[in-house]
Amino acid sequence: MSRIEEISAKSKEAILSKLRGAYVDKEFVRSPSIDPVEHIISNGAMLDEMKQKMSDNKYIVEESTREKLEDKINEITQNYGYESLLYGESLGLDLTKIKANKKICFNQEIENLRSEVFHSDFSIIHASYGVSSHGVALVLSSKEQPRMLSLAPKLCIVLLKKERIVPSLSEALNLVKQENEVLPSNILFIAGPSRTADIELITVFGVHGPQKAHIILY
Repeated sequence: MSRIEEISAKSKEAILSKLRGAYVDKEFVRSPSIDPVEHIISNGAMLDEMKQKMSDNKYIVEESTREKLEDKINEITQNYGYESLLYGESLGLDLTKIKANKKICFNQEIENLRSEVFHSDFSIIHASYGVSSHGVALVLSSKEQPRMLSLAPKLCIVLLKKERIVPSLSEALNLVKQENEVLPSNILFIAGPSRTADIELITVFGVHGPQKAHIILY
């Protein structure tokens, strides 16, 4: 180890040691976030509102049952002629039923899978919650479901249970806090396909992420 590397390692350890020994407020109690917008809506109306606002956000909204998810996915991908799938370890579907010539599990560092990640046709991810007031899907990033799954392929298919639809952003975040003692490094609110209007105020899709986004409510 060179002198510079040795100094760098000691500095890193000194910083980490200070963090580990940092002050901890033992009486701290996490309190729910206060929703500044009152959004009262019945469960049945929430689903309708969710579907409408997601369509407004340019999601293509699909419905299915849990048993038919693979069939619905095949129906979507075959319409586009897409044949290479990128998925995370926590997908939980029967991969043998999904029709794709290439199936890549994103279970390594991006440096080891860069070509596969950026050249896959479509990805499938699970949303933790749907927010009816904004028509967005809340997606938690993790080692089992990396953030790049929702960014790199041309098509992102989002799976969302209908009972996981909530009326507001605040309620969705409070539920995430209740379910996770340590919050994930990334909490994404996905509002349909990637888009920008930076060039002459003309909306262009797929600049910073998927050109198409389907959400399957089941």
